[in-house]
Amino acid sequence: MRILAAADFHGLPNAENNLFKFLGRGYDCLLIIGDLTNFGPASLAENMLGRIRDSGIPTFAIPGNCDPKQMLGVLDKYGVNLHAKREKLNYVSFVGLGGSNLTPFSTPFELTEAEILEELEALAPTTDENWVLVTHAPPYGTKIDQTAQGTHVGSKSVRQFIEQKQPPVALSGHVHEARNTDKLGRTLIVNPGPISSGYAAELIIDTEGVNVELLEL
Repeated sequence: MRILAAADFHGLPNAENNLFKFLGRGYDCLLIIGDLTNFGPASLAENMLGRIRDSGIPTFAIPGNCDPKQMLGVLDKYGVNLHAKREKLNYVSFVGLGGSNLTPFSTPFELTEAEILEELEALAPTTDENWVLVTHAPPYGTKIDQTAQGTHVGSKSVRQFIEQKQPPVALSGHVHEARNTDKLGRTLIVNPGPISSGYAAELIIDTEGVNVELLEL
């Protein structure tokens, strides 16, 4: 399965344009990793989601911390909501959780570390299957949660969950400058960077495992 992962649109027209340039390369699935808008309104994402629906590509999406909680209704409307859900496409399962751990900025969609861990533990697959973790907040203390000042701002609960459950791959966004890949145990962790800057990631998942490439327009 060939998957495109894109994060951090922030309602910018160039982000939508960049997404469709990548989609023109042909993919089996699209993962949207949050921050479709910049503090709303949720309706701002509807044009893009309508275009995605019309394209016919199977899509899963989570909100980011900069999306209002009304975004969940919009994602439901277009049949793509992965927040606090586990969905399956072909032989791959996707586990999703939007929002972020608490920030100093009181953004619209934040969760406590206890809430994050509780939600994720309820979603973990109970069998040894091919699955992808999709969270807007990256795991704490890694290459993909580090700000330009060197501060780690990710979620300790996301990290704990990954260390315990070891999904083959975990995708996050949120920290724009932390576009990178890293490992937590056997789990490959990926921050594709902001689609608004022309960044995304490609995943190829097959019986041999997972291969990831960071993309740039």
